[in-house]
Amino acid sequence: VGTLLTFGISLFCFDAAGCGLSEGEYISLGWHEKEDLAVVLTHLRSRSDTGPIGLWGRSMGAVTALLHADRDPGLSAICLDSPFASLRRVAEDLAQSRYVLFKPPAWLVEAALAVVRMRVRALADFDIEDVVPLEHAKRSS
Repeated sequence: VGTLLTFGISLFCFDAAGCGLSEGEYISLGWHEKEDLAVVLTHLRSRSDTGPIGLWGRSMGAVTALLHADRDPGLSAICLDSPFASLRRVAEDLAQSRYVLFKPPAWLVEAALAVVRMRVRALADFDIEDVVPLEHAKRSS
């Protein structure tokens, strides 16, 4: 941060809803957070002292930037640290990782993901199958 400031680059940092100090009941690993980012960018672009805008995100922040970038050709740059390719793949990889006590069979992982998908749709109003940052990266310019 200090290096950027010495070059006269302004920073605007925010916590998406449900993260950090922000209120919110759920996080959506980028799906709804991309709307928070759009509001922030609209605010910044309404100011006369805002220059070119670049995004930096790590993990969920990187996913949020990717999910937004393909619909915002006005971005000057994005810097991404550790985004995941798809939410389904994260869940499947986690189920087979060394961090679980036993490796469940594929059919059990599929059944569990179906239940999670249904609950997320009902409670957080998005489909985990739609959180595929890799596809947004392909469409970003």
